[in-house]
Amino acid sequence: MAGVATAMTGCSQVDSLKQVSGVPINTLQIAVGTVLVNNKVPILVAPNCLEVDNDSTKFECKGKTTTGEEIVATGTAGASNNFTLSPGGTPTPVPNGTLQLPMVVKVGGKVIYEGQAQAVIDMSQGGAK
Repeated sequence: MAGVATAMTGCSQVDSLKQVSGVPINTLQIAVGTVLVNNKVPILVAPNCLEVDNDSTKFECKGKTTTGEEIVATGTAGASNNFTLSPGGTPTPVPNGTLQLPMVVKVGGKVIYEGQAQAVIDMSQGGAK
């Protein structure tokens, strides 16, 4: 099992994922994976993100490193926003948290990232497009 985990830490599969759904929990899942890979965290069990207490604005992700340290990430979705795709177009709502999703990623109780989930995704894709 350790060989599988070691192989996961050296790959960039998480970095190659592109956010396509705009769903906050998916945004968080991708950003957490990216933070772990960028920080070379040896992953045994990849964090799985779930809603906290059936609240679609609060999320928690849990996993484990190859050394047995707990990986915990939390995120809270911000307010929904409206945007317009073209001049004179109809304003379209963006789901809660898609643009504002602050998160904290901890490994073994130590904070390795605190900031916006979307900023992590944007940086992994070469900056905001």
